[in-house]
Amino acid sequence: MKKMITTICILLCVMAMVACGSPSDTYEPVPPVNPVNVTMEIVIGLEDATEDGFEGMKETALCVEEGSNLQEATQLFCLANDITCSIDEKNNYVTEIGGLTEKDYMETTGWVFKVNGEVPSVPAVDVVVAENDKITWEFVDFNTFSW
Repeated sequence: MKKMITTICILLCVMAMVACGSPSDTYEPVPPVNPVNVTMEIVIGLEDATEDGFEGMKETALCVEEGSNLQEATQLFCLANDITCSIDEKNNYVTEIGGLTEKDYMETTGWVFKVNGEVPSVPAVDVVVAENDKITWEFVDFNTFSW
């Protein structure tokens, strides 16, 4: 009797696990409760800098939650547009977008961002995006970039 109850319990557990299914690999964005509309573009500022044909991305609309910082908005933008993005969390610095990684071409190449045409003096994690902000990420040579 004890073996039969144990077997039934195991069978029920297996059936419950199968019924739950596996998690989906697709990204389902959650609409913002308090939306903020911004635009973002990715520019390759070096003529010879490309990675597997990635040529940047023209200005594209993005809707984020009010209070989001630029680093979060960038990660959401890249995720929504199937673009890779890597961040050095310790230094709050975007190290790679679309396969282009800092120092790929020279020690002085990497990513900079502008908000409404200006380069902030703080990291992206400290910039809170606002309605109608125009955000530009550009892969540049820091020696020749006009700050």
